[in-house]
Amino acid sequence: MATKEVKLVKEPAYLAEAMKTDAGKGVSTDAADNLVPLAYVLQGLSPQVDESNPAYISGAKSGDIWLRNYVTPIVKGKDGMLFQPCYFSKDWVEWVPRERGGGFVARHDAKPSDTEDRDGKFVRRSTSNEIRETRYHSGFVHLDGHCVPFVIPLTSTGHTVSRNWMFAMSQRVDASGKIEPSFCQLWRLRTQQRSNSKGKWYVFDPSFENYVSVQDFSRGRALNAAFAAGEKRAEAPVEEDAQSDMF
Repeated sequence: MATKEVKLVKEPAYLAEAMKTDAGKGVSTDAADNLVPLAYVLQGLSPQVDESNPAYISGAKSGDIWLRNYVTPIVKGKDGMLFQPCYFSKDWVEWVPRERGGGFVARHDAKPSDTEDRDGKFVRRSTSNEIRETRYHSGFVHLDGHCVPFVIPLTSTGHTVSRNWMFAMSQRVDASGKIEPSFCQLWRLRTQQRSNSKGKWYVFDPSFENYVSVQDFSRGRALNAAFAAGEKRAEAPVEEDAQSDMF
């Protein structure tokens, strides 16, 4: 089911003072109630680009950006989207191998102790499931006048994109020489095709575009704090986040 767009409406002036002592009451801060949707780069084998697949999204092509469960789910890769990075994290995701049907199993804060390297893939001896290190960039997508939280999971060849992006962010410093907080920045995320002897695939290609407004800065700081406190977390991943593993 597609997520409905939420239009922000300013509270009436007569309530502003009364609300100050009750901020947040009645709203769950449990991470299980605050799952943030994922954004992916679609690949040639993604179900969303296959017109014969029930998961097909009209107009979707490989290289496009899929905003999972959003009301307008497809962003053309050549145009890209504005993204305000707010929080970064890593974990190890356990998957059932594709040849056994595939599917998400669990997330682990650290690589499970019974993991071994089998021909370049990490596999658990106890389950024979694959273990994939995943890097997450959490923040806001700024699209069509809306500011919507999303998490970008990156695995395999996406690690290079993530590290290069993080390095670029670390080079942005203020007048005193201190590294800027990521959530003061807006980045244009387009996609770019890569290839090797095994095939072709698409990755994000971030480029700095501008600074956010004061309102968006405050929103970004709050999202950073919510992820850091464990009040928000990414929703369960889907197989698309590992498609570049085949290359």
